Amino acid sequence: MNIDNLLYLPLDIENPPLDYLDYLNNLNVNEIYDDEYRNCYHVPIMHDPNKTGELIWMPWANEMPKLQQWCEDVLFKFQKMRSRIMIITTPNGQKNPPHIDCSPGMFNTVQHKIRYVLQGNVDDLVFIGKDTTVTPTAIDKPFVMSGKWPHEMHNTSGDTKFTFASGSPWEVDPEDMDYVALLEQSRNKYPDYYLEANFDLPDDWENLFEKKYKKNTK
Repeated sequence: MNIDNLLYLPLDIENPPLDYLDYLNNLNVNEIYDDEYRNCYHVPIMHDPNKTGELIWMPWANEMPKLQQWCEDVLFKFQKMRSRIMIITTPNGQKNPPHIDCSPGMFNTVQHKIRYVLQGNVDDLVFIGKDTTVTPTAIDKPFVMSGKWPHEMHNTSGDTKFTFASGSPWEVDPEDMDYVALLEQSRNKYPDYYLEANFDLPDDWENLFEKKYKKNTK
């Protein structure tokens, strides 16, 4: 497997618990963090609020202790480090417009992102190519996706969509044989769900970076 070509792959790992959905559904998320670029909201779970380089559990995470434990026991075991974690929150009917989840300077690196749809539709996610689009087949599993490939999402579930998401400072090390083995194991278990980037980027892909990066885009 060329891991840099991976678009989407369910992971053969334990699913996170879901005993806190009532709590999330009752949160006023638009008062926490509004992501204008992706047209959604975020509930920070692990973050660096003081910008000191120290990642800590945020107050919202303390209402979800079983999710914290899953991160410790499952996520950080294969990531081998702590990472920023948030719950991406998209109201019903709302669309995350086409976007890229990395900077132009990191585009040529392996930009794998770990996700799990806690509530909503996996197959509302769409990867965008030059002359085509690709949608994952729905499955109730955590998955890895390419954050650098242009993608969008229209929440058609009828409910608020909650997506668990881990991010930087974790970056994929192509020499991490344990991680590569997990990907191979997952592809062998879920061969019909694996998607790869076997088509061209859209012509305007460089215009899809977040505005704060535009000055660095050639």
